[in-house]
Amino acid sequence: MKNHYQVLIVGAGPVGLLLACRLKKSGIDVVVVEKRSSRSTHSKALSMNAASLALLRSLGVLERFERSGIEISDISIYWNQQRVSHIDYRQLNCCYQHILAIPQPETERLLEEYFIELDGEIRRSVTLSAIDVDSDSISARLSDGTTLTCDYLIGCDGSHSTVRDFAGITFSGFDYGIDFYLFDAQVKWQGKRDEVHYFIDEQGFIIIPLADGNHRFVLRCPRKDESLPSLAEYQTVLSRYIPQPIVIERVVWESKSQFYNRLANQYRVGNIFLAGDACHLFSPIGGLGMNTGFQDAWNLAWKLTAVIRQRQPDDLLDTYDEERRSVAVILRDSTDTNTRLIARIDRDSEKTRCWLPLFSNRDRARTLHPQLFSGLAQHYIRSSLICESRCLAGKYLPYLTLIQQGNRVSSYDIVDGENYHLIVRSESDKQELITSLSDYHLAVYFVEVNGPDQKIELQPEEYLLVRPDGFVAIHESLGTLEVVTHYIETNKIRYSL
Repeated sequence: MKNHYQVLIVGAGPVGLLLACRLKKSGIDVVVVEKRSSRSTHSKALSMNAASLALLRSLGVLERFERSGIEISDISIYWNQQRVSHIDYRQLNCCYQHILAIPQPETERLLEEYFIELDGEIRRSVTLSAIDVDSDSISARLSDGTTLTCDYLIGCDGSHSTVRDFAGITFSGFDYGIDFYLFDAQVKWQGKRDEVHYFIDEQGFIIIPLADGNHRFVLRCPRKDESLPSLAEYQTVLSRYIPQPIVIERVVWESKSQFYNRLANQYRVGNIFLAGDACHLFSPIGGLGMNTGFQDAWNLAWKLTAVIRQRQPDDLLDTYDEERRSVAVILRDSTDTNTRLIARIDRDSEKTRCWLPLFSNRDRARTLHPQLFSGLAQHYIRSSLICESRCLAGKYLPYLTLIQQGNRVSSYDIVDGENYHLIVRSESDKQELITSLSDYHLAVYFVEVNGPDQKIELQPEEYLLVRPDGFVAIHESLGTLEVVTHYIETNKIRYSL
């Protein structure tokens, strides 16, 4: 049996599997090891935001997920049985104006099936026992007595990550010190099936519709003993705070959990990396945990591909920590604020005001809140891989209709995890422009100004240099194309033959 791989991923959860799929599709020799003998049956992560849907589209598997989930376009927030705020995803300037509700076991199934289709290898029922790092490779000893060697080791093994422990990485933060109960139930009530409901009160809780017709409830319930509440106790709490009549007919799954707020002090030690819950642990308020892990995986995958296949400098991998940890710091703080408000841990009236239906909040409610929950607000504006230029630099590329050699293509479809692309909005001679850019070895696309896009954020005679992960490296005027040359030379970008 083979024992050396370019990349060894520990953990076959959603983040590890997405990373494995992206690497395998890019021609990287990767193996996944997992302590569980089969896929998880616990549905912790329940939704994919617009940013994750864009990544799955780039991977070529989005339709599989859409068939297994349901679209949710609204989030309503209640206080004292009155709706005080409404987040409408239809305000997003994106083709995904919703989140996709899909249980974690289904997400794992679909990603694992695709990885196997790519001839990927998963070794189950084994744990990581020890690692040994030398100048040439990493040796990973497994619980079944075998030893695998790899060039890069990635811990996607969750909050109790053994990879993180072996790498000596600190996981700082705190527990909220209160219990939350998660349960899926069959209910009768008048709540909308395409809407998530947040109730802010003494036992703050969330209701999320599921694809199988049931609903997920996340409920703060400060009980002293270890037992789970009875159906009658669940019913009492819900009836007290939900404005519409609700009847729990059957609880189909339940669990007790703590909420955490933790962040690794670094994401890389040598050729060892962390992604997902192994390096950040947020409250599920906002549904950003798994989705943030997906973006970790996407960021790391293209950089590993560039270093392994295109022989780009190793210091490119340092920007993984630089970019993703800075995003996680912001999310750690924002999810903490929202969790404290929803669960009434923090009763600061000024913090609550941002969610209230005030005239001053209209723009925030219509535009900023949907952006934050969609994941599209994540950016790398201060990254060393981003040129300080115009407004789109450091952000995920806008959803545009593009033209290349007479063919229409979506801007989301050109993201391939391997190549840089140039997007141009110009009324000049396009063929002359393409010829002038031939030395860049870049695919050039032109914006279709009369396309179906809601808003074109690229002005006339401007261009975007788009990274392999879909983030904009440069947003400048066509008169400054020398910036592209400087960027390619400075970052020593090479292309696969």
